[in-house]
Amino acid sequence: MAKRKYYLDLTFDVEQVTKALHYHIDGPKGTPFRTEGPFAGTFYFRPGDELYIRVTATAKKCDEARFSITNFTLASIPTWPAGEIYLSLFDKHCACTDISDWGIPTRGDDDADKKAAIIIEALHPLVIAAPTGQWQMSGYMSTIIETKTLSGDRRQISRLFYFDPESSAGTGGDISDSA
Repeated sequence: MAKRKYYLDLTFDVEQVTKALHYHIDGPKGTPFRTEGPFAGTFYFRPGDELYIRVTATAKKCDEARFSITNFTLASIPTWPAGEIYLSLFDKHCACTDISDWGIPTRGDDDADKKAAIIIEALHPLVIAAPTGQWQMSGYMSTIIETKTLSGDRRQISRLFYFDPESSAGTGGDISDSA
């Protein structure tokens, strides 16, 4: 079976006061999120699938905002032991996956809504290694956000953001593979 490429898109606004990252996973045939059957409520993957990560910060166009990622960790913990035990979707021996190689930020301005989007992508995909199981998956991202004040000075703040989807792979743990 051929590997499939998925994109984990994470978004925050530089002005938001909450810590929640909006997340969305999309792929060659739409989202792998299941709403029916045994995998309902999870993002379903097959071993060998690749997960690319893209982080977008939105801001007012006039803010001249920038951001950098100082650390990014995915923790994926099995919901129950099933079949061969993998501590995460990505690694048999480690529940946490650190992503430290990021590309150069790109910026896109939308004149119609006076918004800017600053996008940073991980340089390497994560490969689904686990043959089967279900995981709680949480992501934690530390950032430095830089904006311009009304007086023209630059201001930096450090922020923590997170997200918390559930995922499954293979048969999900002794249930039929209906995906």
